[in-house]
Amino acid sequence: MIVKKITPRGFCKGVYQAIEIVKQSIENKSLPKPIYVLGFIVHNKHVVQELDKLGVITLDDRFKSRLELVEDIKEGTIILSAHGTDEAVKRKIIDNKLTLIDATCNDVYKTHDSIKEYLNKGFNILYIGKKNHPETNASLSIDSNIKLIENIEDLNEIKLEEPLFVTNQTTFSINDILPIHEKIKSLYPNSVITEEICNATRFRQNAIIEGNKNVDLCYIVGDPRSNNSRNLVKISKELTSTKTFLIESVKDIDLKDLENVNIVSVSSGASTPNYLTQEVIDFLENL
Repeated sequence: MIVKKITPRGFCKGVYQAIEIVKQSIENKSLPKPIYVLGFIVHNKHVVQELDKLGVITLDDRFKSRLELVEDIKEGTIILSAHGTDEAVKRKIIDNKLTLIDATCNDVYKTHDSIKEYLNKGFNILYIGKKNHPETNASLSIDSNIKLIENIEDLNEIKLEEPLFVTNQTTFSINDILPIHEKIKSLYPNSVITEEICNATRFRQNAIIEGNKNVDLCYIVGDPRSNNSRNLVKISKELTSTKTFLIESVKDIDLKDLENVNIVSVSSGASTPNYLTQEVIDFLENL
C-alpha cells in the first residue's frame, strides 16, 4: 500500500501564532493569574488539553455565550481565541478590569477591516459563513445590520439592497463559495464581492484536489469542531470522488476501511498538531 502525504497540511501561521501567544503568556510572570482562554484557542481538543495541562483555563460551554462565560470573572488574564471575538465581549473584559490578550488571526482582522471600510462608505454588508461559528459571530458583531448566509438557498430568504459589499468566513470552502458569488452577481450586478478565504485554507483545499488523483482512500486528521478540517473532507468527497474519513488520531482508523486499498492519502486541518498526522502516516506505512 502506498501512503501519499499531501502538503501543505497541519498548523497554519494563525494557529501557530495563537498557540505561541498562550505559551508566552503562561511564562510571563507579570501577567495577572489565572490565565483564561475564551473558547478553544484553536479548534483541536488535543491542543486545548495540552495547554490546560500547562495551567491555562479554557472557557467553553456550548450552553453559554462568550459574554456569559466572562460575566463573573473578576481577576486574571483572558486570551481571545484565533477566530475573533464579539465586540461586546471585549468591552465586558475591559469593564471587569481584566487583562486582555488578543490572539485573533490577522486574516480575520483583515476581513473585519474590509467590513468597517465599506460600512463607512454606506454599503450594506452580506457575510457568507457558518452560523454560530466564533469567527462568524465576531464578524457579525461589528454591525447589527450585517446579513448572514450559509448557502446559496439562503439568498432566496433575504432581501438585500445595493450598494452591497460581500465578504466571508476565512475558512469557507472554495467549492461552496463560487456558486454563491455567481448567484449574488446575477441578483445584484453592482455588488462589490471580495473573496476572503485565507491562503492557508486555499492552499490546503487545492492540495486535496490535486493530491487525491488516483487515490483509493483519504484520511483528514482533524477535530470535528474544525470548520477547515470538515471542508477538506467535503472537498475530497465532492471534487475528487474519493472515499474520505475525518479522524482525530490514529486510534480512529478502522482496518476494514483499508481492505483492497492500494493508495491512501493523508492530510490534516490547519489546527491539527503535526505529531497526530505523523502517527497516522507511520501507522499506515508500517502496515
